[in-house]
Amino acid sequence: MRRFALAVFLAASVFSVWAAPKTPVVDKITVSRLQQTMATAPGKTDAELAQQLSMLELTERLNTALLAQLDASASGDKSRQALLLLADKSVFLDPPAAEVPTDSTPDPATTRQMLVKIVSYVNTTLRQLPNLIASRETTGFEDKPQEDALEATGTVSYSYQPLHFIGKSIATVTYRDHKEIVEADVAKPTKQGSKVGGLTTTGEFGPILSTTLADALKGKITWARWELDAHRKVAVFHYAVPNEKSNYRVQFCCVMNGFNSDNTPDLKIFDEKAAYHGEIAFDPADGTILRVTLQAELPPHDLVPNAGLMVEYAPVEIAGKNYVCPARSVSVLAAHTAQPHGMYSRANFQGPSKTFLNDAAFGQYRRFGSESRILVGEIPAR
Repeated sequence: MRRFALAVFLAASVFSVWAAPKTPVVDKITVSRLQQTMATAPGKTDAELAQQLSMLELTERLNTALLAQLDASASGDKSRQALLLLADKSVFLDPPAAEVPTDSTPDPATTRQMLVKIVSYVNTTLRQLPNLIASRETTGFEDKPQEDALEATGTVSYSYQPLHFIGKSIATVTYRDHKEIVEADVAKPTKQGSKVGGLTTTGEFGPILSTTLADALKGKITWARWELDAHRKVAVFHYAVPNEKSNYRVQFCCVMNGFNSDNTPDLKIFDEKAAYHGEIAFDPADGTILRVTLQAELPPHDLVPNAGLMVEYAPVEIAGKNYVCPARSVSVLAAHTAQPHGMYSRANFQGPSKTFLNDAAFGQYRRFGSESRILVGEIPAR
């Protein structure tokens, strides 16, 4: 069984004493209220609108189509980044009530038929994807816990910073012979930074769907609801996978495991299989998967207390044919990055956790390889 992982890699750092983070007061709002806020955007500067958006938190999921509409009203890069972060933080929430039709719950026989279509789609249609190349533009966000760090000059106090934009990068993804290869990210120059954090995901082009479905079939799948997506009705299943059936691994670098003989830190990669749950949104007519979410079930006081992933799929034309390919993904991971106290084990990690969030947009799809044409006809005389 092919596995997939959500991983984050950090440079080793040493912290002495952790202080409790000060969480800023936010205004929890609905998607409708956010639309009203963005309607006033033309009268605000980019910095003013970005500051206003940074103090908001959605109680409902903001869908990608509406996000694109609201993005057009943003005043500049800062407010667009704040709007994107606001939307990304809502990807695991339920949609607004207006996007949930009141159609009756399908009977067990119909539900089974839907599940058969999903399995057929994953096992058959996905395998028909051609060898392709696509671009992946990643926008990274991180927060910064309040901390007292031991540095060469002594103990230095750092103030808490909420999730904020840290940079963008572009990578080329090659999907060949049902295998996904991601080239190294290339930093995209920005005024605020060019380096995206170490949070990485792979498998959007197949392994995530096939592995999640296989795990879910061994776990529990239940009906969730109907949804309206671009004026069409979409079906949604909820699933839960216990740890013993899971192939979802959460990785984090690095865990302090004592010191080597030369007194250098002995760093180990945290790599742990996790139980998880999520949703699968699909077209009930043919089983085409349109969105999948995964949320790891991790101990709240463990080294990595939170990890999740959302991937959306959309029709793409490649070499004159239509395929359903990844369009957007949002990945999030929280980890305790403080040095453990006493014995060096992840059970001793204390203090607030640091959160990493990446938004990846896929595009510029094209067929992998070269094309040629053979023309048959008379050779002109010279």
